[in-house]
Amino acid sequence: MNMNTLMKKMKKQIQQIDKSEVIETSLLRGKLALLQPKVGFHASVDTVFLSFSMQLDKKSNVLDVGCGVGSAGLCLTLKNKNIQLFGLDIQQDLVDLAHQNARLNGLEDRCQFFCGSLLSEGVIPDNHFNAVLMNPPYQEAGRHTSSPEKIKAMSHGEEASGARLEDWVKYAHRKLKNGGYLSLIHRADRLDDVVVALEKRRWFGSLVVYPLFSYAGENAKRVIVRARKERYAPLVLKSGMVIHEKGGKYTEAARAVLEDGAALEVD
Repeated sequence: MNMNTLMKKMKKQIQQIDKSEVIETSLLRGKLALLQPKVGFHASVDTVFLSFSMQLDKKSNVLDVGCGVGSAGLCLTLKNKNIQLFGLDIQQDLVDLAHQNARLNGLEDRCQFFCGSLLSEGVIPDNHFNAVLMNPPYQEAGRHTSSPEKIKAMSHGEEASGARLEDWVKYAHRKLKNGGYLSLIHRADRLDDVVVALEKRRWFGSLVVYPLFSYAGENAKRVIVRARKERYAPLVLKSGMVIHEKGGKYTEAARAVLEDGAALEVD
């Protein structure tokens, strides 16, 4: 079955969403409308920072792994007309919402979302993508108490889906073209795990680490890491961004990203 035939089949399979189970939200100062589950994981500032860590100036196929309701990929697609977006998530309900969100924002012709596990998925083509975005679960398997809410458990901890960080990286490597870009966001205290997963099998190189600081003078809580498939150059540690001013308001730099979709200076 070719990709176009598969896309048409998937569109027919999209379920009707029970509106009583979702809330209407938005990102980018209302520019991107989002339907999200009432209960469970919701898109956050991490989502938007991840989106705009990827700068693509040519026609590109982008894959959002663990796409949820599509928020990260849709942010990027809304701001960049060169992108054809694909998404994969293990939860069918979220995939259905991702399709709805693409329609809601007039992006359905450039977006397709699929339900499947990155441990067994065989639908999305290998060696096909110019870029991959992903926000893997932050909690390492066996080192935290899993949430009783299924959506939160899937998004927060590795054990819920059975896929560990290395599995996410391996999947991205398989889907990217040689030289393609991977951009991921993770907890800063797991940066060593991220670097090991990317480099130990020489799947990726040319790493750029971009820290995100909640406030000036504090340690970073999040890092964005960008890497290239089978391209090797010394790791670069950027100065990163401070998100909040004293008092809690967003800094001017953070506001430019979160409200207007300005690109992070990862290059």
